[in-house]
Amino acid sequence: MEIPFKTLLEIKKDSSLPIYVQIANGISQNIQVGILKRGAKLLGTRSMADLLEVHRKTVIAAYDELFSQGWIEILPQKGTFISQNLPNIKPIYFSEKPTLSLTESSSPALPNNSIIKVSPIISKFRLAFDDGLPDVRLAPREELARLHTHYVKFGESAIFQYTHPYGHIRFREVFSTFLNETRGMNIQPENILTTRGSQMALYLIGTALFQKNDEIIVGELNYPTLNMTFEALSLKLNKIPIDEDGIVVDAIEDICERKNTGGVPLKALYLTSHHYHPTTVTLTPERRIKLLALAEKYGFYIIEDDYDYDFHYANRPVLPLASADRHGLVIYLGSFTKRIAPTFRVGYVVAKQEIIEELAKYRRIMDRQGDTILELVLANMLENGTLKRYTAKTLKTYRERRDFTCELLQNELGDIISFKVPDGGMAIWAKFDKQFPLSELSKKVAKKGLYLSDGSAYGDLNACRMGFASMNLKEIEEAVEILKKCIIPPSHQTVHP
Repeated sequence: MEIPFKTLLEIKKDSSLPIYVQIANGISQNIQVGILKRGAKLLGTRSMADLLEVHRKTVIAAYDELFSQGWIEILPQKGTFISQNLPNIKPIYFSEKPTLSLTESSSPALPNNSIIKVSPIISKFRLAFDDGLPDVRLAPREELARLHTHYVKFGESAIFQYTHPYGHIRFREVFSTFLNETRGMNIQPENILTTRGSQMALYLIGTALFQKNDEIIVGELNYPTLNMTFEALSLKLNKIPIDEDGIVVDAIEDICERKNTGGVPLKALYLTSHHYHPTTVTLTPERRIKLLALAEKYGFYIIEDDYDYDFHYANRPVLPLASADRHGLVIYLGSFTKRIAPTFRVGYVVAKQEIIEELAKYRRIMDRQGDTILELVLANMLENGTLKRYTAKTLKTYRERRDFTCELLQNELGDIISFKVPDGGMAIWAKFDKQFPLSELSKKVAKKGLYLSDGSAYGDLNACRMGFASMNLKEIEEAVEILKKCIIPPSHQTVHP
């Protein structure tokens, strides 16, 4: 039977892949799925070139590639053949479309992880009340590009080599000074490990410091991804109440007493102390003092996720718990995602040196090192004041957007959505009237190009975070109008002057 190479070998002239590589890949794939069997003779280079309508040199290059990889053998005076040394493969008929996907019968059973959920891609929506993301259009792109280009062009060769899993020493030196000056800390470069963001930091902490079935305290309302991460690592979460001042610290001591009596001491507590996630409230000074005292008394770590420290509108930000820690019990983490843009994957963990060394071991086998050039760029921007000026500018912009969003929601949907104007952060914690389920409302607004959380991460509260920072005033106005139309039929709407 004549082999239909014209049908089997699909060539895409607009592909970035060279045509000779496409031909070589096509032939090798057809060998692997059994269409081209060992010993089968290929067309000569001239005939194949005529058939595929390409230059003969292209086919010669493809055959040379296949020969170098061992797929074919070239016999003088006889021609080019599929290698005889390949194993027998169950053939697929020409009428079947070849595929390299594993079938159910040939692939091992895959585990079905019911804990981890994949978040929706919010950027595909035209407008979004997201979880509280920055407006990437405001990012200092020119300075980022200038410094990045500088290091690529003129950086010493050492920055292109492997570096330490801890992160580049210059960034850690500059950043430790920055944290000491702005967060009231007393740390050295050895107390910092860079990561690819807060999520990587949390995973490293959960993997390196805890073992299966270790007990952790979290709030009943909590950052969903943290719960997902620690549950996936088989850690046990003890949930305690949340109120208008954040996590209820009094409930912690009760749990500590019970657990210690039962011989299963608590290992850690996780919280977002500045703008509590999801409710945005700030932990009071009294609770902070008591929490540190409890950690010292019962010997558990405090994992402090300070995800948007820089964005506080009412007054000077409250210093993190880590600034008052004198016993090495606070593990402080954050990232530059909220300050600049999610695509810039530089996060950090600040802790006593013994913890950092342990985390670095796991970072070494998970992700050899961070982005050295980006770390150096950020070090420069911290030193020359670019990040400080940019943060001050965006703080003013985001405060204006917060005020505009809150006023608009109150005027247009105040009977349906209840919320408190947040003192900081980039999102509003909003509770919707239960006659308008978020599970349905989120689908309605999505059809009109607006993202709104379905609230499933927060149980039956019918509540979600409504990020305002990533949209300008015109976009916020349009987003609220879409939300309003999906909640209140136009015939029932009242016109506000």
